[in-house]
Amino acid sequence: MTIFDDGYYVLKDVYPIELIEKIKNHTIEYFSKSDSKRSEGNLLVNAINIKGFELHHELFKSKKLIDYLNKICGGKTKYCHHYDVRLGNPALNFHQDGGIRHLNQLFVHQGRKGWDDEKLRNYVKEKYDLEYQELCGVDDWKKFSNPKNEYNMKHKVRGEKMEVYRLMIYMQNHTESGGLKVLKGSHKKAKSDCDQEYVPTNIGDVLIFHTSLFHEGTKSSNRGLISSAFGVDNFLTDMHIEGTIGRQQNMNNLPIAKYKLNNRLKDIFNTMGVLY
Repeated sequence: MTIFDDGYYVLKDVYPIELIEKIKNHTIEYFSKSDSKRSEGNLLVNAINIKGFELHHELFKSKKLIDYLNKICGGKTKYCHHYDVRLGNPALNFHQDGGIRHLNQLFVHQGRKGWDDEKLRNYVKEKYDLEYQELCGVDDWKKFSNPKNEYNMKHKVRGEKMEVYRLMIYMQNHTESGGLKVLKGSHKKAKSDCDQEYVPTNIGDVLIFHTSLFHEGTKSSNRGLISSAFGVDNFLTDMHIEGTIGRQQNMNNLPIAKYKLNNRLKDIFNTMGVLY
C-alpha cells in the first residue's frame, strides 16, 4: 500500500504480453489510416467507447487489477470515464492530472478558447454548494486549472479527499527510459520537497498513480500508451468525471449531453463489481 505515501505503484504482470502486443498492433494500424478518427495528432480520447476498440474491453476484466483498485479505494472502485489511446510522445514537463480542473469544459466558448467563468462559478455553487476558494484552494479557476501549479487538491473538501488514480498501460517495456518520471509524494507535499524518480515498467504491468501526483513523460519513439482512471466513490470523483467527459466530448467535437457508456462495458463493470 505504498501508493498512499509515494503516490504511485506498479502492479506487475497484470496482462499477458500477447494481449498488449495485439492492442499495440491495432493502435499502429489505426493511426496509420488517414481517415481514422483522432482527437488530436495520434491521440484518441474516450477510445474504449468507440467501435473498433472492443479488444480494449479485455483490460477491464482483470481481477488482479480490480481487486487492487478496490483495495486502495476503500472497498469499491468507480470508473472515471477516462480512456485515452496514444501513439507517440507524451506530455512533457512536470504536471498533475487533477480532473476537476476540466469542469470548465462544460462552459467553453466556441473554438475552445476560454470558458464562461460566471456560469462555471454558478454551476459549482448551485450543484455542489461550493465556492471556488473552498474547492480549489484559490478563488481563481485559471490558476487552479494550470496543471503545473500547486493547487492539486491536497486538502479535504467537506470532509472528503480527492482519491482518483490514473492507470498507465504501456504497450512496450520502459525499464530504463521512455516511461514516466514522478515527484515522489507530491500528491501530499510541495514539489520542492519531493525527490524525482523514474518508474520502470514492463509490458503487461500497470502503473497506477494519484492524479494529484506531479509527473512527466519521457521521450520514446513509437510509444504506445493507454491511460484511464478510477477512484473512490465520492462527490469529488463525480466532479472529476464531469470534467473528464466534458474534455473528451469537446476534443472529439461531440455534444457533452450525448455522452453515454458502451453497453458492453456496463456489462463488464457490473460483472466485476465496478461502479460507473
